[in-house]
Order: sequence, then structure tokens, then C-alpha cells
Amino acid sequence: MQRGSLCLRRCGYDPTRAPLWLVTVTSYARWLVGGDIMYGVDSNLYVSVSRKLHQRAPSENWYYRILLLMTEKLVGGLDGSMSQRDASLESIATILKNNPGAVSKFVELQNGRALRSVAALGAISNIVVDFTPNKSTIIQCGGIKELVHLTKSMDSSLRLNAVWSLRNMIFLADKMCKEAIFMELTASSVATLICDPEPSVQEQALALVRNFVDGCMDCVEFAFAENGIILDAVGRQLKKSPRIEIIIQGMYAVSNIASGNEFHKEAIMQMIFPQAESGPQSFLSQYLQSNDSRLRTSAAWIIVNLTAPASPGAFGRIAKLRNFGLVAQIKRMASDPCMDVKLRARVALGQIISFGDS
Repeated sequence: MQRGSLCLRRCGYDPTRAPLWLVTVTSYARWLVGGDIMYGVDSNLYVSVSRKLHQRAPSENWYYRILLLMTEKLVGGLDGSMSQRDASLESIATILKNNPGAVSKFVELQNGRALRSVAALGAISNIVVDFTPNKSTIIQCGGIKELVHLTKSMDSSLRLNAVWSLRNMIFLADKMCKEAIFMELTASSVATLICDPEPSVQEQALALVRNFVDGCMDCVEFAFAENGIILDAVGRQLKKSPRIEIIIQGMYAVSNIASGNEFHKEAIMQMIFPQAESGPQSFLSQYLQSNDSRLRTSAAWIIVNLTAPASPGAFGRIAKLRNFGLVAQIKRMASDPCMDVKLRARVALGQIISFGDS
């Protein structure tokens, strides 16, 4: 108790000048900061105390200092037993979600040690999906550099969670945020992660690409950096990977690229079809016939984006799709038992028919 009181006083908290509610809350904080963590009880108190402090004293200088001490205590628990890690992770994630100002402190904690934990990476991954201020904070305080460094770790769990965090960082992010992350990550590193020895890392890397090329036309250009090294890696995975989850992420990445301009669409056509007319069956044709409805849906989305009527080269692409038998497949899919597949197929078919059906 004495140690916790000293910590709080160093933060600038003066109990003799505080209202009763704050004395009560900080008495819990004193116990949490200075005492041993009793998991299963304390984890909820960490969250409750942080929320109460945020509601009533977010502008106080000592508020973030107390919060940092509490978070540092929780980071220590990430190296404990499974129950301790779970409790610490839940508390850290909740505290950071409710206190954006504490995110930078968490990233900088112990010179980045906080991030060098699978559980802590999980916390970061969760808080950046929907919280734009947290994304900007992590970029500004150097958190991206640390995450990119961890994508090169020999520990596959750290690689996986670092890529997952970056994937969530760029989910629905603006172009400026994506550019900052891509500049740190580089196209060659993304291509390497797509071909990582661990299938789970491959899947997240393809999901990362999917998020990078989602959005405005300029974002599609990320796939063509360094002479299209990323696009080449995506194509190789779509042709050889036996894992459906990997293929699905790759197919949606291709679909997003196919929504771009004429250059982007033609690059996808070159990826889909073999050089010789008598070559092997296109992977797109294969996935249009897949037993997995998710694969059929993603394949149909590619057709929709390649045949957009406003695109100048749509007629030529439709002719090629017809020559390879894909238009006939789309016609059959218009009666697919899966509603998502049926809707996408009918949209594609309507676009194709607008150019004339033969």
C-alpha cells in the first residue's frame, strides 16, 4: 500500500485536495499499482478504475501517469500463466480502447518491450480495427517501425500477430495512413510474407494486401510497386496453395485490384489466363466451380469488376471470358443455391448482356 501511495503522489495526485469519489477510485489504483495482481478480481478493477478516471479526470496531468503505471503492471502479467495473460490482455485492450492518449505510452513502454509479446500484439490488433485516432497515434509514436520489425521475427507467432496488427491498421484507413505504413513495410517484404513458410502468415499477408488495395484508385497502385512483385506473389499463391482460407484472401485482393483502371484490369486478365489459348484451365474458372461458396462469391466479384460497363476495355475482356467458357459458367451461377453467389453472378451477367449476348 505504501509503495502504491508513493507512486500516485509522484504522479501528482494529492488526496488531501481530491473529492471523495476520487479518493475512493485512487485507493483502488494505489492497490493495483503497488500490490500484487490478483487475477480474476484485479483485471476488472483495472478496467473499472481506468474508466472512472477517464470520465472524471481526463484532463489531469497525473491521470495518464497513473494509467501508464497500471498498464505497465499489466504488461508484466503478459509473461505469467495463461489466466494471467488472458486477464492482462483483456484489461490492456479495454484500457487502450477507452483512453486513446495512453496508446502511444503503451507502444513506447520499456523501449517497445510491450509490443514484443504475442498477447500484446493481439491487444494492438484489436484496438486499431475501428479506432482511427489510435492508428494515427501508433504511427506518430513509431509503433509501425516496431511492428514491421516483428514481421521479420524468427518466431512465427510474432510474425503472424505483427502482420495481423498491420492488416487491421490499414482496414478502412485513408491513403495517407496506408502510404506511411507501406513506406515502412516495403513491397518486397509484403511479397516475402505472402510466401512465408507458415500458412497462417500467408493468409494474413494476403489479407493485408486486400486491405491495402481497397478504396480509392490510387490505393490499387500498391500492388504494382517494385515491378509488381506483390501481384506476382499473389498470383503464385492462387495457382498453387491448397488452403481455402489463403485462396479466399488472395481472390478478394485480386477483386479489389480488378476494380481499378484499365491498366489494373488488364494486369488481372494476364494473371488469370495462360499465355497460350491451349494452356491449362484458368484458376478463376476452377474457383467459379468450387464447392466452397466463399470461393465462388469471390470469383464472381472478379468477373463483376472486370466487366464494369463504364470501363473502355470491358467488351474485349468479355470476349475473352466467353472464349474461355467463363460466361457460360456465370450463366449457370445465376441459379446458385448460395444467395451471395447468385446476386454477384446476376450482376456480372447483366453487365455482360449489356454488350450483347451471343
